[in-house]
Amino acid sequence: MRREIDEIPDAVARLASPASQERLRAVARRLKELDPGVVLTVGRGSSDHAATYLKYAIEIALGRPVASIGPSIATVYGAKLHVSGLVALAVSQSGGSGDLVTLAQSLTRGGCAVVAVTNSARSPLAESATHVVDVAAGPERAVAATKSFVNSVVAGLWIVAFWSGDHDLEAALQSLPETLRHGGEEPVGDEVLTALGKTEGAVVIGRGPGLGIAQETALKLIETCGIHASAYSAAEVLHGPNAILKSGYPVLALATAESGLDQAIERLSRQGAQVTVIGRAGRPMHRLVDPLLPLPALYRAVEQVSRARGLSPDAPSFLTKETSTL
Repeated sequence: MRREIDEIPDAVARLASPASQERLRAVARRLKELDPGVVLTVGRGSSDHAATYLKYAIEIALGRPVASIGPSIATVYGAKLHVSGLVALAVSQSGGSGDLVTLAQSLTRGGCAVVAVTNSARSPLAESATHVVDVAAGPERAVAATKSFVNSVVAGLWIVAFWSGDHDLEAALQSLPETLRHGGEEPVGDEVLTALGKTEGAVVIGRGPGLGIAQETALKLIETCGIHASAYSAAEVLHGPNAILKSGYPVLALATAESGLDQAIERLSRQGAQVTVIGRAGRPMHRLVDPLLPLPALYRAVEQVSRARGLSPDAPSFLTKETSTL
């Protein structure tokens, strides 16, 4: 896991190569031609968290509502979706999950253009899709996805940049590999180790695209550290979950300049939660990129917490790299 985290800057740089850029531009051109009023997303686990990040990016940059479709709609309930003229992003690092493939096939039959965002361009999901985006993360052997998650998000952001014509976003993505190599990560390890070293529970909060990072961080804490972690919107956490966020309960707040976390941070701190704020250090790049910047450091911190708790972050119990569900 640690080796693959360290490979993130190089993996992100591959998406800026001429070959990748040509493919990403081609997909963006096609989506612009289709001009869908609504965009759908499909994913499980880390891939679904990447889809959450991209949901907010698409809604902010393009003004298109985005809805997540559960695979069980096709695999369990056999529902026929009326999706003609729409676009779906099917995100899967392996591209081999049978339920995602079944849903992608159902969407395609319904007239939806399905874009497979995957680290396996020859996978069953890719074969079922209308368009394929190879996230080019390279082989990933640790059970917990890291570099493939980041590249799924970055590949989607490139498409958003080309589709929307946001040259500032393009520039931020071009410089992202070097930012991640040299100063894009704040030193969160000691703070996270202190907050989470012995706890059995934690809450991670974010907002907008940062909600996808909160979800991803919480999942990593669950699967590699055995911590019962939950992710919430910084607004949603005040609607009920905050009832237990007191007496030193650990809260990781993933903040950026535009994340709107101040109210939640102030209130949770006042009622006694142990709030660790992550993400405000360093120079902002772009509001759609900034929430991603602390993630490699967070991944490293989670890996350290796992080892400090006597666990194996590379091969968590009862988990496999590819999960088969209905």
